[in-house]
This record gives sequence, structure tokens and C-alpha cells, in this order.
Amino acid sequence: MKRLLFILLALMLFTSIHAQVFRVGAEAGLMISDVDGVSGTGLVKFSKPGFTIGGLVNTKIGNTTQMQLEISYTEKGSEVFPDTTHNNNYYDLSFYYLDISLSVRQPLHIRVNSKMSDKYGLIFGATFGPLISYSYTVQGLTYDLTGQLNDYDASAFLGFYYNFTPAFFFDLRYSNSFIPAYKHNASTQGFYPFYNSWNAGDNMAFELRFGYRFGTSNEEPASTATPPPAPVK
Repeated sequence: MKRLLFILLALMLFTSIHAQVFRVGAEAGLMISDVDGVSGTGLVKFSKPGFTIGGLVNTKIGNTTQMQLEISYTEKGSEVFPDTTHNNNYYDLSFYYLDISLSVRQPLHIRVNSKMSDKYGLIFGATFGPLISYSYTVQGLTYDLTGQLNDYDASAFLGFYYNFTPAFFFDLRYSNSFIPAYKHNASTQGFYPFYNSWNAGDNMAFELRFGYRFGTSNEEPASTATPPPAPVK
């Protein structure tokens, strides 16, 4: 884990030095997530609320393309809420990760009100991070999942962004893990069978993130104005 973090930071530092411009920032957001197969219905519910909060480093790697490194604390999982009688098989499964994400941000040239705009763009990247803690309750009873969970999450994500200003932005992303949160050979406790499928046990999430980048904008060209001539004496 430490080696991976060092490689990612070194890559961002090298790119930043080469570009001679980098910006740090902070971001936070909300998500809805699910773990495929845990509910036992085979349907994706996306009813588990979660959050993310962390920091970022952003730099240009082309004329308009940017690379962004993020380190964030994230809650994912799956949940079924109790009904009015509290007799349904309701549960809450929460995973807490320290995620390291590396993404590419590519602006789109879109005409808005007869003017070209670069405020919109596409995002794609990958996330890797250790499982910090978890909780699993079924009808208010806590269950131990020791040995049934993978210690790391690895996901791919894609989405789009919008820049309110050169500093303030939001991202809308979909992510899907390719290392299952729940091991395929695990047997769930409580009332929820585990269904085998290509995506079984994987984390899936829709995220809405708001962020702020400090420093000089990557998107504003340097001034090329010619200074006024010196006055004649």
C-alpha cells in the first residue's frame, strides 16, 4: 500500500514539475451504493447512502487534458430499510475505505447560448484503497464478517464534470469494483444468500462530488499582452 501511494505521488510530482503548474484542493460529496448479490434478490437497489471526503492534486498533461490524484475517506455498502412493521429482513452493510484515485479529465467543447464552453468534461480513472473498517447489522443484530471480506477495494469509474468557476466544480461518477468487496467463496450470515454472477460481491456506486482547487487555474492561458511603451522624455 505504501509503495503504491509513493508511486502515484511520484507520478503526479513528475507530471506537475514538467507542466510547471499544479493545484491542490479539497472535495466532499454524497453517494448511493450497493453490493451486488448481498440483498439476495439479484436486483441492484442503490439504496445505501454514503459519503466521501478528502484532498486532491491537479495538473495539466496536455493543452486541455488534466490529471487528478485524490485521497479520500469513503463509505460504501448495501442497505435495506425496515418497513412499518420492522418485520422485514432489513439490514445495513457499511464499508469504510481510504481510497487513492487517479483520473484523467478531458474538457468537451460544447456550444452554450451561441458561445463555445469548456466548462463541461469527461472523467475516467481507477481507485485503489484498503478497507479501514466495516459494520454489518441484520434486524438490529451485529454480525462478524471476519474472513469473508477482501482487505482492499479496486474500482474503475467514469462520469462527467462541470466547472462553476475555474476553482469550484462538481463531478458525477459511476464506479464498479473489479475486486469484490465480498469474497466469492464467502457465505453471508443472517438472511441474505449470496448469488454468483460476473459482478457478484462487487461495490457499485453513483457519486456526486463538489470540489475546490486552490492556486492559479490550469485552464487560463498566461497573459500575452504587450506592455505599454515607456513615456518619451
